[in-house]
Amino acid sequence: MPVTCVGLSHHTASLAVRERLAFGREEALAAMTQVHQPELRSAGIAELCLVSTCNRTELYAAAPDPASQFTDVPALLTEVLLRSKNLSRADVSPCLYGHASTAAVRHLCRVSAGLDSMILGEAEVLGQVATAHEWATQADAAGPILEATFRSAVRAGRRARAETGIGRNPMSVASEAIRLVRELGPTTSAVLIIGTGNVARLLGTILRSKGFTDLTVIGRTTEHAHGLAQAIGATARPWHELREALRDADVVLTSTAAPHAVITHELVRSAMHGRARDRGLSFVDLALPRDVEAQVGTLPGVNVFDLDTLQDRLSGNRANRHLEVPQVESIIEEEVALFQAWRHGAVLRPVLAAMHTRGEEIRRQETDRVLRRLDGMDPEVHRQIETLSKALVAKLLHHPSARLRTEMDPTRAQLYVGAVRDLFGLDTPPARTTRTRQGPA
Repeated sequence: MPVTCVGLSHHTASLAVRERLAFGREEALAAMTQVHQPELRSAGIAELCLVSTCNRTELYAAAPDPASQFTDVPALLTEVLLRSKNLSRADVSPCLYGHASTAAVRHLCRVSAGLDSMILGEAEVLGQVATAHEWATQADAAGPILEATFRSAVRAGRRARAETGIGRNPMSVASEAIRLVRELGPTTSAVLIIGTGNVARLLGTILRSKGFTDLTVIGRTTEHAHGLAQAIGATARPWHELREALRDADVVLTSTAAPHAVITHELVRSAMHGRARDRGLSFVDLALPRDVEAQVGTLPGVNVFDLDTLQDRLSGNRANRHLEVPQVESIIEEEVALFQAWRHGAVLRPVLAAMHTRGEEIRRQETDRVLRRLDGMDPEVHRQIETLSKALVAKLLHHPSARLRTEMDPTRAQLYVGAVRDLFGLDTPPARTTRTRQGPA
């Protein structure tokens, strides 16, 4: 029952590369539907789940057949990613990493617990991991194995934050962005927020709490912009006034979900025309893909700060939470062990059930044959024969059943399963889990 993943993150790829492999919801759903293609099915892949955040893109795959070797899976998963974004292998291959089997489960648990994040212990990634599995379910790409994998990861993330101090004194990219804004100018600065989603709302709320009063919101949907502006005490402007809004701003915070840059070099150059020479303009870009073209930073008086900038600023925060890491690692190992136990049981349940069913069939055949010969016997003798036959079958099957259940080495367990199937003449197919099993509880 292999699980594997291929991906890249802020540890291995620059922002420029990460944004090329970033997936929105619809793109993620389309990518995961490739699980039904014959190419993937022939390799044993039955489930896919794509995790895409501003710091990582990872594609997880699973197969229900314990005999699947997954030899070609990393290359196939890479092709799914590249095909979905129309990229060549040379574009991202140097940045890709992979994990297989238990290491893949452990890695996802680390991601969910915030140990692999730009900000150690940050909380947003836990929700993003849970959402990724929801999207896989919507795409009909999820199944019992990845359901158990992601369930273990989400539980590890929740336990890490509940049982340790890894998430104490919450830090986030948004809060670091506000610290940067405060360094750029006084609370009287004119701040423009571009975007109306959850990040924009969080930015506006923090700005207001820090004393900023000259806030403006602009978004492609006027209704959404007015709603956010009302919630944070800001002024809303329509999208067609973007150039004028830039001209009036001192600091611009961007967090749209646009698939391409919405702040171009030409737009900013035009907006800067007529401004006082000593009045600069700063952009803090929290979007992936980036909202602000890189060339914008070459304009006189214009500064651009992006996610890589924020990552550099946040690197020192790891020391503040590092002492909690060993306890979080222990939680992760507990969850990985629970997943392994579930996986082991999922492999063995079908063959154990079939073995005991075969034993019961033989017992009934033989006892029925004997009881027909002893027609008219005392009912108590009949009962004792039934009890004796059941006890004999249970005793005979107890040791091989217990040996199978206690064998935790996957290779030997699979060898034993095959041997039992052959020796007992069982017609059970290779072990497959079902959706009725919800993974480790």
